[in-house]
Amino acid sequence: MNAVVGGRVIFSCESCDSRLIKRTSTLVHKYLRNDIYICENPLCCASYSGHSELTGIASPSGVPMALPSELPPTPSFLRAQMQLAWKAGKGYIQLDLLDAIDAVRSGTENPTA
Repeated sequence: MNAVVGGRVIFSCESCDSRLIKRTSTLVHKYLRNDIYICENPLCCASYSGHSELTGIASPSGVPMALPSELPPTPSFLRAQMQLAWKAGKGYIQLDLLDAIDAVRSGTENPTA
């Protein structure tokens, strides 16, 4: 069972429903960690194992000369890339809402003129 505490999702012990605390975490390979959790209830002390895995890239690095990621792009990342490519191909023919606001602020209502 999981609970939300302070905006974070935490795991709960199956036996006593107390919070689980991550005790150790070991790197299995570049994108996979093995985690060990223990129940915070001193009378229970049940322990659990699990893993944390990176499965995809959600946004690219902002570092100028960063190496490309080996992870596959997430669907939302692919959608954002396709929208940018589509918008670049249309130029100023199709403005989005934020482009229109910038054009009004700068005093050029028709950016193609």
